[in-house]
Amino acid sequence: MIRNTRLLGALFVLAFGVVTRGQTAKVDFDGDAVGGPPKGFSFALTGQGKPGVWVVRKDDVAHGSVLVQTDADPTDYRFPVAIYNDFSAVDVTLSVSFKAIAGKGDQGAGLVWRYRDANNYYVTRCNALEDNCTIYRVVNGKRQAFMNKGVKVASNTWHAMSIEARGDHFVVTFDGKPVLDARDGTFKGAGKVGLWTKADSVIAFDTFAITGR
Repeated sequence: MIRNTRLLGALFVLAFGVVTRGQTAKVDFDGDAVGGPPKGFSFALTGQGKPGVWVVRKDDVAHGSVLVQTDADPTDYRFPVAIYNDFSAVDVTLSVSFKAIAGKGDQGAGLVWRYRDANNYYVTRCNALEDNCTIYRVVNGKRQAFMNKGVKVASNTWHAMSIEARGDHFVVTFDGKPVLDARDGTFKGAGKVGLWTKADSVIAFDTFAITGR
């Protein structure tokens, strides 16, 4: 379900599939059928292994329905991606709440922007097993880190993550605090946005917010 702080902005998003400058669309999954995939998303896989299984589930009272990547295939170089269909831009602010539920090899949750295809995009992720946040560029299917910082990321706890992308400048916040401030010029054009996990990570996501810049 899409909510918007401005009714006209919400109608524009629904009718034309775009978030214009200064408007925010929020996807909270409360209007989606439990047990199936959410409306408005497409799904892809970077790397090898099984594709992700993205389903809507009920969580606690505060979060209601959430989106969970449930497939725990342990293939190391495996990155399931859920792409929001109705938005494409160069400059954007994204935020999401996430909870790392399980994963023996990884418990990584990520935000994707300037997504061209399953092999070319930016992603920032925070990992509850490694206790860090990292920004990557994925070029022709190869993931390349260009900034990393140690951050305590507790499992089975809801956290907030955001990325502000303006030109070649990217600022990542975790639980309200800036943790990464980086520059990279690999992808300059508009692209889609979405959610990401790694390997056997089982991750819940809620309140995915997209603000056009």
